[in-house]
Amino acid sequence: MRPTIHPLTSLRGIAALLIVINHMTLLMLPLGVTAAKPALIKTGILGMTTFFVLSGFVMYYNYAHRISANRSEGVLHFIFARIARLYPLMIAYVLVNFALNMARSVASGDASSASLYVTTLPIYLVGMQSWFYAVINGVNVTASQYFGNPAWSVSAELFFYVLFIPLILARGNSTPSLSRGLLIVIASIAARGLFVIVSDSGTVQHWIATRLGESRSLSVYSWLVYYCPYGRCFEFFAGMGIAEIWLARRQRSVSIHADRLGLLIGMSSLLYIAVSFLSEIGISAPLLFEGTAIHFGYAASVPPAIYLLSRERGLAAKILSFAPFMLVGEISYSLYFVHTDLFPLFTVSPDTDISKHVPMIVGRCIAFLAVTLMLSALIYRTLEKPARAAVLRMFMRSGTTA
Repeated sequence: MRPTIHPLTSLRGIAALLIVINHMTLLMLPLGVTAAKPALIKTGILGMTTFFVLSGFVMYYNYAHRISANRSEGVLHFIFARIARLYPLMIAYVLVNFALNMARSVASGDASSASLYVTTLPIYLVGMQSWFYAVINGVNVTASQYFGNPAWSVSAELFFYVLFIPLILARGNSTPSLSRGLLIVIASIAARGLFVIVSDSGTVQHWIATRLGESRSLSVYSWLVYYCPYGRCFEFFAGMGIAEIWLARRQRSVSIHADRLGLLIGMSSLLYIAVSFLSEIGISAPLLFEGTAIHFGYAASVPPAIYLLSRERGLAAKILSFAPFMLVGEISYSLYFVHTDLFPLFTVSPDTDISKHVPMIVGRCIAFLAVTLMLSALIYRTLEKPARAAVLRMFMRSGTTA
């Protein structure tokens, strides 16, 4: 097993916290009507892009060499490791929220919603709800469980894993290449940009809506750009390319000019991300930071930013290696799920005058974050980690008896 790159673990936690901030400010608090709304929306977009790019990096870094060296054993280990990582907590989350959904439907006498929850439950349990565009009774299947809809990102992740194995098998046992890594990153960013542009086409959206249906709560555009794994996979591929570059740089010396260029691109990417949060608040640059531009901008800036932050001897890498950041990274998967069930308990009425209730709002935020972090850590220790170990033990026993 290769050593863990500490900054990547912490960055995974930061990506989860960005999603938490997005939901806390826009769904729990009535900040969607304030001038901060554009920046708060971007926390969700940036968090998911970071999550998917990191996933590509980590998968490639941890498993590409193993699969290439021993195909059958490597593929089997990858499958068991990913099942152990994702499925136990995902299934528990889906079932708990299904029970909440059914209770909500029974209490309100909404038989139509109850029928929808039952119909789509099997798709959620196998993690395929985001793999296809489908509308049932005016509701998109990807977001059809009400409580439990955040599991879409895990569904997309599972789709990436299906693509990962044949890609690594096709790669063969070749050594990491700087040029190949650059090509993968550039091609992935370009493909993501093209997908976003096509998704923004009214013709494309109309074609899908008229043939496959249109959801009341989830537009065709939102599904294509944000939820659809066929477009998100390019962010995953970009992460794989960054891992290829990282490994190539580690195994052989890179010219000082190439190294400085990588630093410059990484720093420029971090600057773009920072400035993007000022758009529509302090500055106006729609071609760079608004609408479809921000989806492409983050797809292009997050990979080099992660490369910069993952460098072995950098100040940022040392900061990200601090224990508190590492802890949040370790529990990030539980954190992502847990907060979605907790924030409704702390919701502030949309009619609340924020300026007159600052202490109350701050108190709710502190309580929400404290409870979320503690419960996430508890679930990580008592469910996620033991379940993962149990599945991996099954793999070890199967290998022993084979």
